Amino acid sequence: MKSDGRKRDIPRSRINQEKLKKPEEGRENAFTFTKILEPRVKRGPESFDLVAVKLPCDRDVARLHLQLAAAKLAADSAALRVLLLTDCLPLPNLFTCRDLVRHEGNLWLYKPEPATLEEKLRLPVGSCELAIPYEAKVRIYTEAGKREAYATILHSAEHYVCGAIAAAQSLRSSGSARDLVILVDKTISRRDRGGLEAAGWKLRTIERIRNPKAKRDAYNEWNYSKFRLWQLTDYDKVVFIDADLLVLRNIDFLFAMPEVSAVGNNATLFNSGVMVVEPSDCTFRLLMDHVDEITSYNGGDQGYLNEIFTWWHRVPRNMNFLKHFWVGDTERRKAKKNGLMGADPPALYVLHYLGLKPWLCFRDYDCNWNLQSYRDFASDAAHATWWRVHDTLPENLRGLCLLPTKMKAYLEHIRRQAEKAKYPDGHWKQNITDPRLGVCAEEFCSWESMLLHWGEANSPHDSAAAPPSS
Repeated sequence: MKSDGRKRDIPRSRINQEKLKKPEEGRENAFTFTKILEPRVKRGPESFDLVAVKLPCDRDVARLHLQLAAAKLAADSAALRVLLLTDCLPLPNLFTCRDLVRHEGNLWLYKPEPATLEEKLRLPVGSCELAIPYEAKVRIYTEAGKREAYATILHSAEHYVCGAIAAAQSLRSSGSARDLVILVDKTISRRDRGGLEAAGWKLRTIERIRNPKAKRDAYNEWNYSKFRLWQLTDYDKVVFIDADLLVLRNIDFLFAMPEVSAVGNNATLFNSGVMVVEPSDCTFRLLMDHVDEITSYNGGDQGYLNEIFTWWHRVPRNMNFLKHFWVGDTERRKAKKNGLMGADPPALYVLHYLGLKPWLCFRDYDCNWNLQSYRDFASDAAHATWWRVHDTLPENLRGLCLLPTKMKAYLEHIRRQAEKAKYPDGHWKQNITDPRLGVCAEEFCSWESMLLHWGEANSPHDSAAAPPSS
């Protein structure tokens, strides 16, 4: 209603569907053209007290657009309240749970801050346009003294300790002075914790969060632990980074971006390997309240977060560049990717290491070449880039990047399998000079003896034999 007390109809978004002409004989599919009109309001002395909208529950354009239209109307008219009528979750980063005044049944009443809404609405939706242009001449930075931090997480994954140490080194080398926070659980040893602290990480011990839809001991059993990021409420903004990446150029400008800002995986979904989040206890509770009912498209935290945060802002791919050669990549495109991943000085902002990790391979070459199912992740140029960062680590931290005995046996096993298959790249022919083969910090050090008894049960096609690769 209007603030002058007179009851009036509020213009609302209308979905006009116009069927296209019938398909020609023999064509399989007809389709519907959908046009969504936006409400308009003239600025003046009068304003709305309330903007109300009824939302569908499908994860589609209409659900997104109607909330967007309500936000625009509220921001334009300085409305004091927004009422959403829906049987499913509203977008939590357009209308935040901190703005939620009351929730009963399918009614959600918000009191948003118009200036905050206007700031969010200035940025394009992630599935359409880039929020940060590739060729931006000026990057927006926030003040270094603000409550901001980079964060990562290690749970049930001691294999990633070396990666996290290298990631911290790369952040500091990029010139960032922001806090570095790492969430760890009790499976990370005291020695590894000491190394992480020495690398610059501030440790926070957490209880893992189980994915209720995951099988026992599966790779994704505990990956909902990432939701603990929203409990870092002593920070206003957090840039999450996976522990298997390097920051090659300063990305502090991401702290000026709202939640969630990330690189797109495809047209409508974001990759959660690098993302901007705004810690909030109520957002954490929201994430936890729906773990039983929401199904992740990929079985992990990334799929779940995409179901929650359907409003997001796209940043360029070079801020989370995946080490992956896709089916259909031409030789020219592969060469361009290798050039980007190996450039010195760096061309990319962030390089994300998919497949078998560099610190779990011989340093001589990328061991992804030796596995048929992993060859799309193989890049000697990217491999060399990681080792350049490793070689700047203090000697005591390099000691946390040694190869375990079982890993040495595994690497030699898959090298021999590649030799039998006579893979044409010929990496299996190279003489291995990695000095870590001669160093052992375990009680059992005879990887050659282990290799003799490796057996077919531990073939490279057996996923249980391979270390984590996602």
